[in-house]
Amino acid sequence: MKYLFSLCLTLVFGASVFGQDYRLVGKFPAPQIKLTALDGKTVNTQDFRGKIVVYNLWFVGCPPCMEEIPKLNEIVDEYQGKDVVFIGLSSSSKNDIESFTKKNPFKYQIVPNSAALMLGSFGEVASDGSLKLGFPMHIVVNREGFIEVKESGIKGVEAVRQQLKKQFEGK
Repeated sequence: MKYLFSLCLTLVFGASVFGQDYRLVGKFPAPQIKLTALDGKTVNTQDFRGKIVVYNLWFVGCPPCMEEIPKLNEIVDEYQGKDVVFIGLSSSSKNDIESFTKKNPFKYQIVPNSAALMLGSFGEVASDGSLKLGFPMHIVVNREGFIEVKESGIKGVEAVRQQLKKQFEGK
């Protein structure tokens, strides 16, 4: 827990000092993450080298987040067996997610209790110095570990679809 807190604090400080500019898409490295997923497995981005990583940032009770899950599941099915990893980072608790996914299955590997990580790694610095983050948020990281897409809202589903098509088909 101390490691996670230190990591989040470092990321938040780094974001506020350097004013991360996501307009530099394709030039900004994705954060290194090592956390425990809902299924008890370790999610370690070091294991994803050479693969495309798609993050979905969401929480239980977010209407657009819930609306997009079937569409995101379709994308997972479409790219099954390819070098792509799908990870859902959620600010919701393990218990809330387990209850939610019984009725709303989600094919992403889910990491609960990720609020600090999401804000510190993917939040944007507002003009007043605060950090902000829109939900749902979609991030696609290329094989070299750089962010290619960062899109909030339900329109992010199409951005993910287009980026995966580009990565796999060159279109």
